[in-house]
Parts: sequence; structure tokens; C-alpha cells
Amino acid sequence: MKSYSLPARFALLTLTAALVACGGGGGSNNDQPPQNGGEEQQDTRPDAFSFTAVADAERNTEYTSNAITISGINAAADISISGGEYSVNDGAYTGDASTVESGDSVSVRVTSSTEYSTVVIASLSIGGVSADYSVTTMAEPAEPAPPAGEAVKVDFNLNLRHSVGGESTFDRRKFINVHASNTENDWFEGNPQSAGAPNEDPELMTNFLEGYDVYLGRDTGGMKWQLSQLPEDGERPGYIDVATAVANGGGMRWNYTTDTSPKGELIRKHEHRATDMIVGGQQHPYWPNGDDVGMGWSFSTTDTEDEPFGTAVGHYMANFLYEYFNRGENDDFGQPKPVYLEVMNEPLYELVDYPKNTETATTPAKVFEFHNAVANEVRGYRDQWGLASHENVLIGGYTVAFPDFEKDNFNRWEDRDKLFIDIAGANMDFLSVHFYDFPAFNGTRQLRRGSNVEATFDMLEQYSLMATGERMPFMVSEIGATVHSMMNGPWSPERDGYKLRALNGLTMNMLERPDQILKSIPFVTIKAEWGRQSDTVPYTNRLMRQRKEASGETGDAWVYTEFVKFYQLWSDVKGTRIDSWASDLDIQVNAYVDGDTAYLVLNNLEQEDTELSLATLGVDGNSLQSVTIKELHYGSDGKPVLDERDTTELPEVYTLKSEATTVLQLTYTDTIAIDDDVIETKYYADKYKQPISAGGKLAFAMNDVVVGEHGEAVLRLGVGRAHDRSLTPTVTVNGNAVTVPEDYQGYDQYYGGKGRAQYFGVLEIPVDIGYLTQDNTVEVVFEDDGGFVSTATLQVLNSTAALSRGTRD
Repeated sequence: MKSYSLPARFALLTLTAALVACGGGGGSNNDQPPQNGGEEQQDTRPDAFSFTAVADAERNTEYTSNAITISGINAAADISISGGEYSVNDGAYTGDASTVESGDSVSVRVTSSTEYSTVVIASLSIGGVSADYSVTTMAEPAEPAPPAGEAVKVDFNLNLRHSVGGESTFDRRKFINVHASNTENDWFEGNPQSAGAPNEDPELMTNFLEGYDVYLGRDTGGMKWQLSQLPEDGERPGYIDVATAVANGGGMRWNYTTDTSPKGELIRKHEHRATDMIVGGQQHPYWPNGDDVGMGWSFSTTDTEDEPFGTAVGHYMANFLYEYFNRGENDDFGQPKPVYLEVMNEPLYELVDYPKNTETATTPAKVFEFHNAVANEVRGYRDQWGLASHENVLIGGYTVAFPDFEKDNFNRWEDRDKLFIDIAGANMDFLSVHFYDFPAFNGTRQLRRGSNVEATFDMLEQYSLMATGERMPFMVSEIGATVHSMMNGPWSPERDGYKLRALNGLTMNMLERPDQILKSIPFVTIKAEWGRQSDTVPYTNRLMRQRKEASGETGDAWVYTEFVKFYQLWSDVKGTRIDSWASDLDIQVNAYVDGDTAYLVLNNLEQEDTELSLATLGVDGNSLQSVTIKELHYGSDGKPVLDERDTTELPEVYTLKSEATTVLQLTYTDTIAIDDDVIETKYYADKYKQPISAGGKLAFAMNDVVVGEHGEAVLRLGVGRAHDRSLTPTVTVNGNAVTVPEDYQGYDQYYGGKGRAQYFGVLEIPVDIGYLTQDNTVEVVFEDDGGFVSTATLQVLNSTAALSRGTRD
């Protein structure tokens, strides 16, 4: 879908008029006499038609044009559309090319922009005659100035180390990484993976990874390609020929280490950024249903007690991990071995929900049992010398694409994620999950960043603890956004901008669990020519684009997309986490200290600018020398803008723009002393997923709580219920009434009827730490029926010194 600002739209109309005036329409001369012996010549060029433009439209809303009736043709005419869909004679809407007849009625449908004052255009062409249907969104309403004294208060205690489960260091390997490996061809130029084109930066790999301090994250293609080079075992149908795997793997290990070409040396140069890689399988050809692995055979479908379904797949993955990678300190050859194995990427979408072949459709339980078979085979594999080869490989799943636990009155949770933990949880080293915002999905705005992510994590944490005896770690192997209204269009900075908003908001959520998240990967591939749909529709999650893809630019060279701004923004952040706090949950805050420098990170989940009152505490006597402000924000046209400026003082009042992210880098004269601690611990109730009844008392026990002399506490209630139900229950903690805030982290999930189908999120309720004892009782009463309290947890921060909150007047 094309989206233009109003000035760009006027320019486009002027250009179109000029083309028509210069004969750019390309029409035939209809005044010529009929040919072919006087027979009537076929005429497929219709009379001119037009659609009524829409102004002052609602944002992110579906609009349908007036219907036009085709005339002036005597034969079937081709019809096609760009930027929208069309319907013939009130039939189903489609974007596919077809034909129409004289007298047919045609209407056009588009979804308006999610931005103010922006036009979306669908261009319909019939027999060489075209017309646009344009929908322009309303101007942005003026925001009233915030009342004096109501700026959001933000405090940073630079002398207080904040640890969660013993973790207090910003681990860039976990959070600042890219969905790529050091060996993939996308980094290099002039090859098929680069469409034969050069990189504008000949030192792309080095300048990106080392220049922005980025690590490598996940490879879901290499294992499949190596499989396609292996024949079947002649004596064991459906299994790889191990001898060939040994030979191929040995050659790969040897070549990796001994390759003296510039490419080989560059790959090894950056292997220190690939020391905790994930490898994973896909449905094709790993799900045993007859799919060709690439060598004329398919995996065994046997399912017996001795050979459970999926054993052959696990057998290959075990051989791959052993034969194709470095084997440890006594091995001089091969690239670093992956640390994590995801059994299958997003399996239920195609195998259960939308199977391409109904005969091969399966059930969630079968998929989860497959996970067990693969994990057992990988762990049980022994190489020819009888040594355990995979004791250091962690295995997990089920890599859920849509963790909509609340769907169908929480039956989605029961039938899928709970079932996975029940069937395979004890056999998995981690739970793998993906989080995506849908900022423009069929006219709705369905976001996860904020309270929805928190509720999802809390439910997985609490149930895995109850079911297995421990909170299972998380592998968040993809985070990002899918912009459905712009999915099938050319590259645009606006689309990248929606994805950047999601990456920053979701990353801030991930940083709250440094002890439990093994890795969180922004879904940013390198060039992804494998995902291109056509010459004009590239893959949408790419670090690189060809220069000619941008309006007004020419040339085939590969340059950065807007995604690079995420890495530029976070490029310097490092150090020890210190205490940070905001009086509004919609302002996400985090902070780190490294020597004499502090990095203060702010992210705005609100869709309007927000005034912040900033205070840095705990640095008495240490003079501030300089401040660098990096701000990633979005223009009126939706394009991301990364500004950087230097100053000598931290602004007392700072305006954080709509959905913007800012990193404040503060450099002091001396090393910043971190001489006190805030230790965060989470406690879980004795029960979860409790149905809500009007006036009914829900009681939760939270025992063995450690309460220090100083600190604070937050009661976290996960709630899933219809939008017309209350989100402000009456709550007591050990008989003490506490105030339930009306706000929660993130956007209004109802969003005027265009948000999520129902609310699912965490209510964060401050609790006076003086109310807490070792064993605690929490009672919750809602005034109306419906939905569930999905989880009840207590977040306690014990501090060795008193915490200062909202100290600046």
C-alpha cells in the first residue's frame, strides 16, 4: 500500500498530469476504422472512470469507494490494482489480476493510514485506463499543554546497583543482536544472495558488527541446506547416511578454519560475536510427512515405542551439531558450536491452524510429542567413540508465533501452551516464544509491548514453576512488528518506522528479565533475497536495501534500511544496571553505569509527546562534564529520525516525543561509585487462572517472602477479560487496602473498538513494603463477572539504602 504525505501527493498528481500531457497514457487511436474485412474490432479500452476521494478519514480504518460501471468495451478487459483491493459485482475483494466485462460493477477498498494527514492511494487499471482512489486521514488534533507540575517524574539512582536474580550487567549478546550468523553470504557482495550487486560499504560486516557492537543471533537455514546434501541411509530408510555427514561435516570444519581467502578470514574475525547462536528447524522438511529433504528421500514417519515419531529428525540434528562444528578445547577446527536448538519454528501455524494439505494436518499434542522425540534423540546421541556429544546444547520450543493465551476464554492457553508444558516441559531447557506488534491489522491496532507482554511472561513463569518445579528460561528468538496494511508494498521508511517502535518497546520489556531471558532477537535479517515476492515487493525485515528502492535514489548498491537506527541508538549502552523509576508506567526506563559514564534509556509508549522531570541521584560531589542525547523519533510523515546532540547539562524537563526512544549519555569527572544495592525478587501465588465472579473473593497466598529494612513492592495481577469489564478491583494485602491504579503499561487495548479483542495484561499495584510479612495473603474482589485473574505475583525490591522517588519539585 502506498502512503504519501499531502505535499508528496500533490507532487504525484502534478507528475501524473505531465505524463498524460506528454502522451504518457499510451492509449491507442480509437478513430481508426475497423480492420479484418470490416468485422468489429475488439475494444478492451473502457471509457474513463473515477473514484470519489475521501478526506478527513479516521486512521487505520477500512474504506470502500463508490462503485463504477464499466462501459466502452466489447470484450473482456484486464483488471489489476496496486495499493488496495477491488471487488467485481459485489464479490469478494482481491488484489489479484483478472478480467472484467462491459456492464460489470467495480469498487475499491483500502485501509487508511495509521498516521494523521496522510493519504493512501489504490490505483485501479482496466484495459489501460487507470484511476486512483485516495483516502486522506484527518489532521492531528491539537494536544492541550500539560498542566503545570504534572510532568512525569523520572529518577535515576546512579549509586544503587539493580540486580534481578543475580543479574545486573547489560549483556549485549542477549539483547543487541541480529538475526544472522557470521557465515551467511548476505554479508558479502556480488553473489546471488546480493542479487549480484555491490555493498556501498565494502567493510559492511566489520563496520556494522564492530562499529555498533552488535552480536549474532539465529540461523534457521544452514541446517536445512546441509541436510539437502545428504543421501538416505541405504539400510535405514528415512535416516541420513551418517558416513556422508561425517565427511561433509569434516570438510566444512576444515574449510572454515583453513580458508585463507579474504572472505574466510573475515568470517573467523567475527566469530567471537557468534558464541551463543541458535539453530532451528522449519516445518519443511523436518515434519515427517513425505517432504523431500532435497536428495529424493524424506524423514521416517515411523511412530512406535522404540522409535517415536520424530526420532529420525533428532538423529540428523544430533549429527549436524556434532559433525559440522568445533567440538571443544581439544578440537582445532570448525566454527563455534550453537548453544541453543529450537526444535521447530512456529509449528502450529501451518501444521494445525492453516495446513496446506488437510491430509497432513495434525494436533498440538502430536507436535509437542515430536519435540520430546527430537530432544531425546539429540541428548542420547553418542559419536563413534562413545562420548556424550551434546551435553552443552540446550533444547527448547515450541516457538509460539501467537501467544494469545486469553483467546476463547483461555482455552487457547489450555489447548496449546499449558499442554506443551504438560507434555514436553520437563524435557525442554527453555520455552521459546515470539512477540510481534500488529500496528495495522485489518483496521485494528493490536500491540503486545507493555502490559500484554508482561502478562504473557508471568503466566508462563508461574505455570512452568508449578508444573516443573522451576521457572523455565525464555528464548525470545524473534521480536518486531508486522505492518499488514503495508505488507505487500515496496520498501518504505514509514514501514520500517512502525517496526522500530516495536523493537524499542519490546526490548525495554525484555530488559526487565535479564536473569530469565536467554536471548532476545530483533527480527532483522541482512538482505533476505530469499524472501522477495517480486521485483517491487521485497522481504520487509531487512537491514539492507538496494539504493534504488528509495524514492529519488538510483543504483543497485546495498545500503542500510531504517533498521540500522535501532543499532545506532543502542550502540554505546553498557555497564551495570542501576535503579531507575518513572511515575507513569507508559514511560519505560532503564539505566546503566560504566566507569565515569551513565546511560539513561527512556521509551514512550504513549502516542503523544510527554513532559518528563528528570533527576539523577547518588552522584554528590562528582561533576557532570558532558551529556550526549540520542533520540529516535518519528516525523509527521512517519519516517524515523535519529537525532544526536551534545550539551553540558542534563535537562531538568525533557520532552519525550510520541513513541520515541532516547538514550542520555552522561559523563562525569570521576568514576561513578555504586555502593548500594537494590535486589529484585519475584514471588508467585499458590494458584493461577482463577475465574472472576461479581463480588467473589479471590484469595492468593504468597509465602517465604524476604522483606528488608528498605525497599518497595508491586503486586502484579494478570487479568484477561472483556473490554466492558472493570480493571480496578478492590485489593487487600494482609488485610490492608491498597489503591489500584487506573492506568497500566502500554496503549489502551480497546483503542476505540479497534484494538485487541479483549484485555489481557498486568495491573501493577504499588504495595507499602511495611504491609508485607514472610507469609502473605492477597484478596481480590471484582464488581462484575467474567474473565480470569491469570496470575498473581509479588515483585519485591529490597534495598540497602532508602529509595528516593519523585524528588524533584
